[in-house]
Amino acid sequence: MKRVFIAFLSCVLSVGIVCTIAANEVKRSHTIVYINGAKFYVHTVKAGDTLYSLSKIYGVEQQNIIAHNPSTADGLKLDQTIKIPVKQSQIVEKKRKKKDFEYHTVVASETLYSISKRYGISIETILEDNSGIDPAHISIGTRLYIRRSEMGQTPEKQVQNEWEEYKENLNAVTTDGHTYYIVQAGDTLYSLCKRFGTDEQTMRSLNDLSEGLKAGALIKVPNGKAQAEPQNSPNVVLNKDGELQSTDNQAQIGGEEAYAQLDSLSSFTPLHGSDTLRIALMLPMTRNGVANNNFADFYKGFLLGLEQVKGNGHQVELTLYDTEMSAEGAAAIVENEFGANCPDMIVGPVYETQLDPVIRFAESKSSLPVISPLAIISEKQTSPVLFQMAPSPKYKYEKVKDLFSEERNVTLIYSENIDTEFEREILEQLKGRTYTTHKYEYEHPSIIEAREKERQKLREKGVEVPDEPISPSDMSPLLQQEGDNTLIILANTETETDRILTAIASANISLRAKTGKVASFIVLGNPKWNRYNNIDRSILFQDNVVMLSSYHARRDDERVYEFDRRFITEFGSMPTLFAYRGYDTAVIFGNGAFSEDFRGAMCGKCYTPLMTPYTFKGHDTLPDGTTTDIQANQEWVRINYHKNYTITTQ
Repeated sequence: MKRVFIAFLSCVLSVGIVCTIAANEVKRSHTIVYINGAKFYVHTVKAGDTLYSLSKIYGVEQQNIIAHNPSTADGLKLDQTIKIPVKQSQIVEKKRKKKDFEYHTVVASETLYSISKRYGISIETILEDNSGIDPAHISIGTRLYIRRSEMGQTPEKQVQNEWEEYKENLNAVTTDGHTYYIVQAGDTLYSLCKRFGTDEQTMRSLNDLSEGLKAGALIKVPNGKAQAEPQNSPNVVLNKDGELQSTDNQAQIGGEEAYAQLDSLSSFTPLHGSDTLRIALMLPMTRNGVANNNFADFYKGFLLGLEQVKGNGHQVELTLYDTEMSAEGAAAIVENEFGANCPDMIVGPVYETQLDPVIRFAESKSSLPVISPLAIISEKQTSPVLFQMAPSPKYKYEKVKDLFSEERNVTLIYSENIDTEFEREILEQLKGRTYTTHKYEYEHPSIIEAREKERQKLREKGVEVPDEPISPSDMSPLLQQEGDNTLIILANTETETDRILTAIASANISLRAKTGKVASFIVLGNPKWNRYNNIDRSILFQDNVVMLSSYHARRDDERVYEFDRRFITEFGSMPTLFAYRGYDTAVIFGNGAFSEDFRGAMCGKCYTPLMTPYTFKGHDTLPDGTTTDIQANQEWVRINYHKNYTITTQ
């Protein structure tokens, strides 16, 4: 009996051992990352894994695994993520048939992410067909194989998720004290230095930034918790096109009666060299007791602007008033503060609903200018004391009039969702001249390819197949028109805009390859594109895009760079658009206050403190015959994207 029991126990133990080994069989990971040019498997340790079993399944020495993962010298830990080098002998070069692939040559500003998104093909597929490329470091001129059968099969969201997953896999096995970060649209070297608590020299030492920062690129940043990006406060600041502007415009200021009474006010009392300019700066510095970072930046930029004014030998005395977010706040300041401390100039408030008591006070003094730094004031409001920094909508298309000339072919590109406001503005510019329209309908590349395969089968059977109508997603006809062409995309969604821009670029490439001849064309962009985050910016250069913006400042410009340097030195943070506008306001009006003819100095002359120009124009006659005496800035910035990947502004 004893003997039988022992045999039974032995049998049970044997089975148990076999089952345990089968359950914990080591499997080679399919996840691969590149670190400093070397290729690694990403392996998560499971129960039963040992250095010996890993070395056998991956075909590398145990000491090699330890060398790349020093912590494993003390043993493996459950759920630990380690990197295991891929042996050169394990890299199999695939045989490719030319007909199965398209070729893509990497150009400036492109990343693996943007290429994957452009062709609608998974990152994993591109890596599978192009052994030896490092996803985080693809050089200009690199030739990639793009699998035709997979083109258009991967949605943008899936590509984005793949790229995020690749980043997370990299970070899981990075042991050099750094982490990887995906560059977002709008990121700058300065903003990233601030966010990750480092300096420009360190960032450049960690990354090859010879091509600058590219949206979608993977870069190294110092390890540690990043600071959260500041959020815009409610009710303010960036308009629907992502541009600097107040959004509140409900107050009724002035009127015809006020204008008639004030029409004789032709100039402001000038200050002389020995006088002190007293400025009242009215900003909503707090909201419900919480500091407003946007207007703190405006204030800081304004201070730096005043330093320039003082450098010209002028004396300035600045008083900052917190208007908070209500009309009552501004009215209380006028009533309780300005009587005893009357300023020579008022900058602010930023909301039109707060302006009425300030305007009434300034008009009563007859010689007191009021500068509205952000709001677009209602067109029918009149007051000769008021200056508007934001460019007036009525001048929006002045700098692109050449794109609507009779000598050009103008084509409006419609899609499923239309930006009706943009369409209305464009049709206003086209009054009295002819133009054509084109309806873009998205067709998945796989559908087009399948249709062509069916047609080819019929041809092979001897069936006569008539020419197929051009696909509604093919933009080639627009690029074959004689003469110079202006293409205007009226789409109202980021996805449709991106598809149309990509279709134009693809047609351009295809026509050049087939015929070598493409019509001259420019795409006039919608200012709304400024706030799109997922459009590959390189496509703007490829499509010769021209855009309008109410404010533009490139950080590679010498003046902007110098301002950024000063701002960081003084305040330890990266300036925002609000800081730039604050600086511009102080420089233009601080120096202008000492002119013999203040109104004459301000109106008609173009000022460019940083990059954005300002030209103020007053006493306009509106289309309905009424007049306005607000001195409004009429300068919109024209931004030209060129094929050689340079940007010029006008």
